Amino acid sequence: MAPSSSSLPAGPATELALGVERAYREAVVVDRLGALWSLILAKCFLAQWAIDRFGMPISGLRYIWSLTLAMAAVATLLYLRAHRARFALFPHQFRVSTAILGGLLVAQGFLLYAHFGLGHLSAAVAAGLAASLFGAWSLARASLKRAPEPLVGACLWWGLAATALTGADRDALLWVGLGFLVAQALPGFALVRRLERSARV
Repeated sequence: MAPSSSSLPAGPATELALGVERAYREAVVVDRLGALWSLILAKCFLAQWAIDRFGMPISGLRYIWSLTLAMAAVATLLYLRAHRARFALFPHQFRVSTAILGGLLVAQGFLLYAHFGLGHLSAAVAAGLAASLFGAWSLARASLKRAPEPLVGACLWWGLAATALTGADRDALLWVGLGFLVAQALPGFALVRRLERSARV
């Protein structure tokens, strides 16, 4: 009986093709996870803005931030375990984007310290600078992935940054929350959807 034919190339090329396919699937998993976290952060910022703006008798730190982030962290671990994602197998561009994201988070930490610890920045200025940094992060992702969706997100982030810088302090959380929603989460889900469609072709 003749052996069944396979669409994969024989020999070492088969291992390479499987490795590329696995890295591609894992990159999609991480992109989807990033979009979900952006949606979670958008919910937290917008809810906190509404609490502060309308004087709701609710502890945002206890009932919004702590509970939401704790549940999201557990869900993230279960999600990665279900997809068996291993960070050592991610492609080179993902490790580069992770390094850029790490630098972004450090810069955001300095912004928070300048605002809350030293009082050098108003809430509006801190939100505008934070949004501009997230725009730079989206631009870097667009370059690394060669995708238009993060580029659209970068333009939206910078538009919100300009709005926050000229706006009132009481609306600072609103602009950051909208940024995570329309400039980070929505482009992220659009990118994942396009990648999944191209994988089926």
